[in-house]
Amino acid sequence: RPRSDDRAHPGRPGDRPRPSQAEGRADAPRRPRSGPPELKVCGVNACLTVARRRPADIRRIYIAEPMIPQFRAVLKAASQARVAYHVVDDEELGRVTGSVHHEGICMLVRERPAARLDDVLERVRAARARGEPAVLLYLERVQNPHNLGAILRVCAHFGAMAVLACGDGLRLSSALARTAQGGAEWVELVPVAPGVAPLQRARAAGLSLIATSPRGDHTLLSGAPALPAGAVVMLGSEADGLSEALLELADAVVAIPGTGHLESLNVACAAAVALAEHWRLHGPRGLASDT
Repeated sequence: RPRSDDRAHPGRPGDRPRPSQAEGRADAPRRPRSGPPELKVCGVNACLTVARRRPADIRRIYIAEPMIPQFRAVLKAASQARVAYHVVDDEELGRVTGSVHHEGICMLVRERPAARLDDVLERVRAARARGEPAVLLYLERVQNPHNLGAILRVCAHFGAMAVLACGDGLRLSSALARTAQGGAEWVELVPVAPGVAPLQRARAAGLSLIATSPRGDHTLLSGAPALPAGAVVMLGSEADGLSEALLELADAVVAIPGTGHLESLNVACAAAVALAEHWRLHGPRGLASDT
């Protein structure tokens, strides 16, 4: 529990908050806390979304003075909740975050428990029982945190329920959360085992398996609906694409149209095209019925 003199108070509008005693040594060691592991979330949109979605999970805030007006309400709420925050300079923020891309704000936040495929599929079944669309994204061997962050941002924008990610050591990281621009607070990244079993379970929950490949039998954006309302959109790594086993498992293989000058899009761009088409067909103003 922070001491009262280890907190800053926003005070009246226009006042500069009083910095904590830790100002000037924001990277000083702290006593370890018990409880769930913590994640450093940096970047304006990511931090604002954390403050809106789960303010009780914020453990500590580091902020550059120019960012105080934009975060005044967040800092006031933190002070009232006895959460310490520190006004620091860019150099110290770089040490705290390990990055120059902090945008002047960093929050130490409790990590959420890892999402489970069972829970995601239960939500899928409930949505389909209500006659609502449900789309998941499946990623095979997509590891780059900047791609993963961009994909979570796309999924949050177009209403995907979760991202099922197959790969070693996949977890929410600071770089991923920042690149997602708040999308990681809306869409869960669900680690799944390699192979066909997770996708077979998704199919058993009522979802069609739609693989993407330049060699697809059908073309997105062609006028004819290529994505059913209940679907798993499957994307592979940019180097190798989807494995043959997953292409054979798919209920349909679709291609994204283009000039043909390049073999494929960046995986996050491909996700955006596919999910935008699903939203066009089945979103609130969808233009096609379930197929």
